[in-house]
Amino acid sequence: MLNLFSTALPLLGSYLYSQKENDQAQQALQTRQNQYNQELTKLNNLFNRSYYSNMLDRSDVRSLLGNLREQMMETTENLKNQASISGATPESITATQKAQNQAYGNAVSQIAGYATSWKENALQNYLSARGALEEFYQPVKSNYRNNILGQTFYNFNSLKNLFN
Repeated sequence: MLNLFSTALPLLGSYLYSQKENDQAQQALQTRQNQYNQELTKLNNLFNRSYYSNMLDRSDVRSLLGNLREQMMETTENLKNQASISGATPESITATQKAQNQAYGNAVSQIAGYATSWKENALQNYLSARGALEEFYQPVKSNYRNNILGQTFYNFNSLKNLFN
């Protein structure tokens, strides 16, 4: 009977200590899981903002198209002034305006074409950042699982030895 107590008492202490370690590991894992979720939310928001945004709404694109429209208006105004002096026909002014509108349309089409590569880059950046995030937090999860499994097997083997 004394042998049973001398074996059971350290086992009980070991079990209580392992429970404390498990609780601490669980708390650390929960903290890291919360950090992971916050960073993942930030990453997803950044991706959604860049991937699903309208390329034509970007400030640099709006500035570029605004400058192009201003140049077109100046060119048209200069053309009208020269036409009144030189006696050019309204058809020539209309033809120039048509060419300018086509150039503007081509610029918008090119920008829309760049949007495809922009979205591909945004997707690749997201996937890389997501992989790095997973890689950073994976060891914490693995260590927790390994500690829990190790403690479980240790406790099981200790109990098994006690009853043998």
